[in-house]
Amino acid sequence: MGVKTFTDALRVLLTTEQPFVAELEALIGTTVVTVLKANTPWAQIAASQLPCFVIEQGDGQTSPHGNSDASGLTIGQTSQAFASDLDVCVLWNEPSREAAADQRAQLPDLFAQLMMRNPQPGDVDGAWLQQWVPDQGVLHPRQCWMARIHAEYMIERTP
Repeated sequence: MGVKTFTDALRVLLTTEQPFVAELEALIGTTVVTVLKANTPWAQIAASQLPCFVIEQGDGQTSPHGNSDASGLTIGQTSQAFASDLDVCVLWNEPSREAAADQRAQLPDLFAQLMMRNPQPGDVDGAWLQQWVPDQGVLHPRQCWMARIHAEYMIERTP
């Protein structure tokens, strides 16, 4: 297990997990099928690519795991515990500011439900919606809403 495995699994969930796909389509009026795996500035994404998700690796660090208060960083052991984040942005067009505000207000529930139904993407020990940041209409009519998905996992020593 590692960051790439977690990222790849979440990328698949965003476009294939049927309750999430259907709820998001009902919310924004179209299916989101594109997931960009690059830290592309949102304003530079072509209108033809919308709606889309943009995912990017966030911060990571060692983590206490299980019942231990000790850091997950160990020397000479067989595994290390880590925690890391994955930033997931959903971008779409909505010309009505009021409709867009309502859409952004419903996205935390959709993402929280996605993670509760799928708490271990990529075989992480656990993952959840940690934080979200709405753009508050700054790029209107382009709408941007970013979720931070937090994961706890172990990386095993290889021979």
